[in-house]
Amino acid sequence: MRTLLLIGVGGMFGSIARYLTGQLFNRYFSNPLPVGTLVVNIVGAFLIGIIIGMGERYRWFTEPWHFFLAVGFCGSFTTYSTFAYENYALIKAGHFLTLFFYIFVSLVAGILLAWAGYMLSKWV
Repeated sequence: MRTLLLIGVGGMFGSIARYLTGQLFNRYFSNPLPVGTLVVNIVGAFLIGIIIGMGERYRWFTEPWHFFLAVGFCGSFTTYSTFAYENYALIKAGHFLTLFFYIFVSLVAGILLAWAGYMLSKWV
């Protein structure tokens, strides 16, 4: 029961952070590219790399912290369903170049930043 509570509270903070971050970036970038979702997904990938690396490196980073931060916060902060919908909207609007750019940057930056976050947590 404690694990579910940690995941739920982490998820609450993650979804609030996702909403606020998305709103902030979408306010300043009004073009077909869904910048808000792109930012939360690649930042979330970086954060989960740091979280996983810290879990391996530090004794104080126990399993409850993993559930709260990795599963709860990062799981709610990043959003595949929004990513999928925004890609559909780009197809529907005929923005194919933006679509391919968005998919490519999301995947490549996400993987590279997860790795970078992991490596940073080992270095610090």
